Amino acid sequence: MNFFRFTLFFLLLCFVFPLASSADQLEDAKTAIKNEDFKKAFELLSPLAEEENAEAQTNLGAMYVNGQGVEKDFNKGMALIMKAASQDYKPAKLSAFKLCIDLANQGDISAMYNVGYMCFKDWGGEHDNDVCLSWMENAARLGHEKSSKILTSIYENGKFGVAPDAEKAAYWNNLSEAFASGIDGKWTASISMGPNGPPMEVIYNFKTEGDKLTGTTLGGGKESEIKEGKIDGNDFSFKIISLNMGNKSTFKYNGLFRGDTLKITMISDFGFKGPSQPMTFDAKRAE
Repeated sequence: MNFFRFTLFFLLLCFVFPLASSADQLEDAKTAIKNEDFKKAFELLSPLAEEENAEAQTNLGAMYVNGQGVEKDFNKGMALIMKAASQDYKPAKLSAFKLCIDLANQGDISAMYNVGYMCFKDWGGEHDNDVCLSWMENAARLGHEKSSKILTSIYENGKFGVAPDAEKAAYWNNLSEAFASGIDGKWTASISMGPNGPPMEVIYNFKTEGDKLTGTTLGGGKESEIKEGKIDGNDFSFKIISLNMGNKSTFKYNGLFRGDTLKITMISDFGFKGPSQPMTFDAKRAE
């Protein structure tokens, strides 16, 4: 009987004291952070984070994100915070949400999607469906395939309390397919030639190979070859060089591929006049 009591007491010590020690270690780490002794905080938090302590993971993740006591590594810090969030640790969810908003405001497309999804999951507090949808829609319009697919599912099935809408579901599904098709193929645009002249219809035939963009343009009855064409993600650029009665004209194009449309800005340079003001217009995928 005495042996049984001793064994039970010993087992209790094994379970209770490590927990108490971990709690004390975590408090010491938070004190070290408050005193800006990040080296000590790192030494205290690292083993706790490896033991899947959500609070330690969140604090250690923040140190990596901010470069406090460790070499700055946003991805490693975010991964630690997301591990804590996966344990339903609310401070980690809020931290991840705020970090993604900062990235989304800088134009990071994946972060826009993350903000939208986290918003629906109430990681930033009680959500507003319109706000959540706007973040995800922004990402989808910039070519984020997963956002388009989730938006399609949301409107098809009425997820997150959003009313089903067959028309919107079809729109996001079609946009996803348009992005998947890429920029290759025929596009048409109607370009204004001035306040008094009729618009000129222009056809663009694009072909990509890696980061190279080739093809032709056809406008005003004249076909021209694309020069110095480049594509980087959804951004593209190229030049058209035209000779007319010995005069050289250069047309510089910069554009954004939006799945079902191209947003194009053109600057023309006729040599003797110098560069024109930028002209921006849309091109549509030819049927």
